[in-house]
Amino acid sequence: MNGKAILLIVAVAILAFGFYLLLYPTLKTAVEDAKAQEIIEAFQTYIDEETAAAKAFPPAQETPADTRPFPALWDACRRYNETIYENKQRDLNAGSMQTPALSLSAYGYESDCFGYLSIPQADIEVPLFLGSSWSNLDRGAAILGQTSLPIGGKNTNCVIAGHRSWSGAIKFRSLEQLATGDLVYLTNPWRTLTYEVIETKIISPDDVDEILIRDGCDRLSIFTCTNPNTRRFLVICQRKE
Repeated sequence: MNGKAILLIVAVAILAFGFYLLLYPTLKTAVEDAKAQEIIEAFQTYIDEETAAAKAFPPAQETPADTRPFPALWDACRRYNETIYENKQRDLNAGSMQTPALSLSAYGYESDCFGYLSIPQADIEVPLFLGSSWSNLDRGAAILGQTSLPIGGKNTNCVIAGHRSWSGAIKFRSLEQLATGDLVYLTNPWRTLTYEVIETKIISPDDVDEILIRDGCDRLSIFTCTNPNTRRFLVICQRKE
């Protein structure tokens, strides 16, 4: 093989590697998005089946609340939200954020996915998990422990964290595209809640005050890392009836 042929092979190899590096984030994102959609679809199928079962076999003294699936879990979520509001989230810290608010299996809930977040304006749709562990953030977005569970209601603020990018895949980077008035949809095991963006800001990683519950408010707060990873981009949303 002559020198020109060797140079041609090397040039083609370099060009192919360059294209691979260029396309890798897009390909990796597509793979991760497909995994997220599988989790969301499995969650929706599970909830649909449980909802149908709850309606087919209602209690003797039926009320609308009795026909929702997982009534004990709903009550536990409501009590949890009330408790952390009443104690002013005194246990909120870096460690407790990683801890799930509840053990879902203790209430007969057989999935670790607690719903999903949809943000059309930013082309984001990700499954939600309780506790900001690395495992949860790898698969989707995480609901921080010692913040409100995402069932809505007065005196709540559900705080959700997501990676800006992860293992080469683009995740919450497009969160920065959101502006006041954009809509965010949060689906939990019982219903879909609609929130409206009321503010975006950049905060320091330890600025806990920005994610606390506000009296009388029904809020959703979403954040991700900035680039470089020294600050946090925070989206504050208010419930839209």
